[in-house]
Amino acid sequence: MTRPPIADVALAACGAALSALYAVIVLVPSPAWHGVVFFLLHVGLSVALLVRSTHRRASFVATYALLAGMAALMSGTSINFGVSPIILCAPLSLYKVARHDPTAWGVSALLLGIAGAFVSPLNQVPGGASGGLIALMILGMVGTYLWASGRRRTELAHVDALARARAEHEREAGRRVAQAEADERARIAREIHDIVAHSLAVVNVQASTALAVGTEAHMRDSLAGVRDSSKSALGELRSLVSVLRDDGAGVEVSGDLHRLAALVEAARGAGVRLDADLPDEQELAAWQSRWPASARLAVVRVVQEGLSNVIKHGGPSPDAMLRVIEDGDSDSCRVEIRNDARTQGDSSGFGLPGLRERVTLAGGEFDAGPDGAGFLVRARIPVISKENP
Repeated sequence: MTRPPIADVALAACGAALSALYAVIVLVPSPAWHGVVFFLLHVGLSVALLVRSTHRRASFVATYALLAGMAALMSGTSINFGVSPIILCAPLSLYKVARHDPTAWGVSALLLGIAGAFVSPLNQVPGGASGGLIALMILGMVGTYLWASGRRRTELAHVDALARARAEHEREAGRRVAQAEADERARIAREIHDIVAHSLAVVNVQASTALAVGTEAHMRDSLAGVRDSSKSALGELRSLVSVLRDDGAGVEVSGDLHRLAALVEAARGAGVRLDADLPDEQELAAWQSRWPASARLAVVRVVQEGLSNVIKHGGPSPDAMLRVIEDGDSDSCRVEIRNDARTQGDSSGFGLPGLRERVTLAGGEFDAGPDGAGFLVRARIPVISKENP
């Protein structure tokens, strides 16, 4: 059960004290029936004050009914009961109803309070109440109603603003979740494309070469290339699946710069006449330890996709050039892949656009297109970690 607020307890205590004082002064010397009824009305109004917050409507009805009974008692007897401060419970009850209940209740309480001013117990004392006093009581009831209804409008506006803000927050949170899911799907699509497309391109070229040449030596070399490419792709896919399952927290997916040499050898094994300008193992190891994982992965993917496109679109024996260098002036890695096939692209629509997205997300710049008599893929990737500038 909800406990009454301290203010209501204090008001009820004051009403009880008034009732006790009346009992001592009036009932003890002469316990007449009308005195007992007046005392009981006092007690009832004190109880109504106690529950005016927890049972607003019941308290309002009881208060107005008891005050009407008090006025009837005083008008039906010749006894002078005086004017008790307990009659102030009328505006107190009006305030609670007008502030917290629907408008119809507040308006009804106001109209009843105005009507009650004309039959107030004040009118039943000798001499009655003057017109000025009635007007003052009506003004008090109207002022109480306006104050309470104004606070109600302010609170409702605040609640409405909070509801709108909460709804907007929920919509924004939903939008962010949807965007995060879309970004994650795009990231997974890029990873799967980059892993599978390159390896399948190498496998396709190796298998086609073996079928075209047909000699045992070429078939052995081609099958070895197929084996190595498929093994590499399977390893990367396992790493990716491990990360997606949350079993591989902290596991990098193909962020090993030492794979650059393997990618070069795979391209050469697929028939590309490739001039590769790569750092030595010692410098690659230094890059591996210094560069953030996102930058390393972007470098590997640019080289992987660029060479994959050379294999797929460069013809039977394409000429290509690969350069991977660190630019100390801009704290970035520059990757260039040039080949002699002027028209180059990915029919799936995920290769070069996916690279552009990946490099952009890493904070870099990407460009791909015809260049002179060939095709140039160029990327600049920042290699300074935000956490360790």
